Amino acid sequence: MITSIDLKEVLARSVGAHSDLVTRSTGAAVRSSIEAALGATPGEASVVLDFSSVRVLDCSCADEVVAKLLLRRPTGPGGPVWWFVIRGLSDVHAEEIDYVLRRQGLALVVEEEDGGIRLLGQVEPSAAAAWRVVLERGGADEGEVADALVLPAADARRALEALAGAGIVRRAGDRYQPLTSAA
Repeated sequence: MITSIDLKEVLARSVGAHSDLVTRSTGAAVRSSIEAALGATPGEASVVLDFSSVRVLDCSCADEVVAKLLLRRPTGPGGPVWWFVIRGLSDVHAEEIDYVLRRQGLALVVEEEDGGIRLLGQVEPSAAAAWRVVLERGGADEGEVADALVLPAADARRALEALAGAGIVRRAGDRYQPLTSAA
């Protein structure tokens, strides 16, 4: 299931009609509203947070909305129950979000306006390389990643499990699937 959340709409419902995500209290209200909506979603969900209508995003709001959503997401036996993808980021939004994610040791997937996909936040180099293989192939198992990166299978498995644990890829049996707004 894919749930798309327009941050401007959540902002309007939470604190009034404007397009700026500023102040920690605004971020907390927006995050609480998102968590309440997702709490009503049964089972697993890919969640697309759409920032395209947000004019301003400050660091404290990025921390409250994005980092705390990632830190508080429920997880199941195989990993996250909510997977987050962000789209509609300006360069300034991306800088603020990347900063708070790195500070918390978190990462997430960003879908660019041109359709490109990248990571923000903190990802070990071997895991980032494994993620690129999974993304380029539309999914991969540890053997494919090990072969593509010329790594021992155990190293490929560790990198893939780190990505799954961080909510950057979704595990489906022996395969790992990339996250996009369509997955």
